[in-house]
Amino acid sequence: MPEPLAFAVTTTPDLHDFDLLFLGLQNDPANLLPEGPATVAALKRLAETMADFDGQDSSENSPVPAAYTYFGQFVDHDITLEVVSGAASEDAGGLFAPNAVPLPLDEIRENLRNGRTATLDLDSVYSPPAPRDPMNPAKMLVGSVSELGNADPPLARPAGKGIDNDLPREPRSADPAHDRAALIGDPRNDENTIISQLHVAFLKGHNRLVDEGHDFDQARRILRQHYQFVVIDDFLKRVADPTIVADVVENGNHWLDPAAEPFFMPLEFTAAAYRFGHSMVRPGYDFNINFHLDGPGGPATLDLLFTFSALSGQLGFPSATADASAGGTGTLPENWIIEWERIIGPGVGPGGHARRFDTRLAAITGGQRQALFNLPTVEGTPDRGLAAMLSARNLLRGYRLRMPTGQAVARHLGLPVLSPDQLRAAVGQRQAAELAAGGFLDRTPLWFYLLAEARSLGQGERLGPVGSTLVAEVLVGICRRSADSILRTPGWTASLPAQRPGHFDLADLLRFAGVLPGGAPTVLHTVVPGETLSSIATAELGDAARWVEIFAFNRNTVRHPDRIREGQVLIMPSGPPMIPPPRFHVVQPGETLESIATAELDDGSRWREIFALNGDVITSIDSLVAGQVLALPVK
Repeated sequence: MPEPLAFAVTTTPDLHDFDLLFLGLQNDPANLLPEGPATVAALKRLAETMADFDGQDSSENSPVPAAYTYFGQFVDHDITLEVVSGAASEDAGGLFAPNAVPLPLDEIRENLRNGRTATLDLDSVYSPPAPRDPMNPAKMLVGSVSELGNADPPLARPAGKGIDNDLPREPRSADPAHDRAALIGDPRNDENTIISQLHVAFLKGHNRLVDEGHDFDQARRILRQHYQFVVIDDFLKRVADPTIVADVVENGNHWLDPAAEPFFMPLEFTAAAYRFGHSMVRPGYDFNINFHLDGPGGPATLDLLFTFSALSGQLGFPSATADASAGGTGTLPENWIIEWERIIGPGVGPGGHARRFDTRLAAITGGQRQALFNLPTVEGTPDRGLAAMLSARNLLRGYRLRMPTGQAVARHLGLPVLSPDQLRAAVGQRQAAELAAGGFLDRTPLWFYLLAEARSLGQGERLGPVGSTLVAEVLVGICRRSADSILRTPGWTASLPAQRPGHFDLADLLRFAGVLPGGAPTVLHTVVPGETLSSIATAELGDAARWVEIFAFNRNTVRHPDRIREGQVLIMPSGPPMIPPPRFHVVQPGETLESIATAELDDGSRWREIFALNGDVITSIDSLVAGQVLALPVK
């Protein structure tokens, strides 16, 4: 999830805008936290109360598999990278100073910039310095793990895992910024071992698409679109209220304009709402044969997950007598390859679930302050004082960035506002006392309020209505804006193998990448001279009418059903016919949207549905061109 206000980057990114979604709330100080040392001191005390002393208790689990915690972080790194300049830049001393005050509004809006594209386009995977495979430039380069030569746990390589299970890396260096740094589009995807292993899965997923006959651009497009589908149809519906998600998908954005130019990423999302994932983090994980709750190496604690990465550690423990750059291994040790089936899919145990959504963060293991209250520096050493506490960073950053209170946002959205009694019941006695002492029962920091709302109205299983609205508005909005957007591609449907026909989730993606057991082969067909979609459907599926399914499965590479070419590789549907089948219409000369709606849907007034479904094809209601292929809504 989002990182500290300033982030050191080794290359100059293209910069985009951040801004406040609810700018009008800034006009009334009652919508913000009070300014002054008393508020800063109260936020620091509240941060101390957020330490979870019992994070391994299975009663703290949510129904969400733990893999989604880190998929959420992966998504964050794909869409946001806070880069500051000028007066908005600040060091830890400024953030944690007793006399810290909110930054002036104009400085926030002018100087805080986004180094990512704010779209779901996998630029964190494909952007430089991510290298291509020199043996096949259509593929992405995957790195190799370091072999330890020991078959016994806790040093064993997990069964069935190959050497190709690390990120590509720079060589050793005395410079911490380059010492075994991952060669990937966003270095933050190497800050802990789970997210780095997830990044490896995306590289492998791309490469499998190339192995199946797609060129680089086709593979990237197919992977992007299935990634977008996982974000919207799987991840978002698990962490937010599905009815709110469905409303934004089906009826459009109500608060964020995805077509705005210049587009901006809302700070209420990055500095508060999307930080819900921090409460999902466990202090230790059931990770692989070597590191699990009852394993020979013990659980994979957050401290270890940081250590066995290059951004936050040294890929292992440094020697007591050696320079830090000489410690660890040259690449990820083979005993730290993840076994994904332990944190996603059927049969996940207690150590494979995310923590429930509440106002506490993983902090204490074995009586020692660790995890999210023992954050490391880029050199891999523990940070100090408040800077080591993620709760303090989040609360004080929200104050500095002028976040409106949770109550102000709820009222603005027209949603239920938590009463003081509801807040007290959601947070427990110690936190309730600090909320009262700090004056936060009626003016609650937005990030903390959304976590309390998730506990109170989401039963700790998902976000509440305000949190769900903010997260859904942004993720659905940026999906609409993304390259190759599935929400702007008529008739798009998931075409890669899935456990449930018509669905595609994160586990399916990991199976397709070959890192989670149980994957099915993709059914492919290479076009030969003289074939049509109808003849292929007859030969392969036994029903010429199923050509529409083949067309729907390949809308990312086939723009017109009569324009397939020799040698083209098509993804084929498997299993029974889709119900209802996809429907398309080829525009004839003289047709209008209303006449098409009358002919195809028996209701000319439904032309608006056709227009909405074909946003990437039709630029205006009067711009139909003969030969265009339009997707049709259900009759």
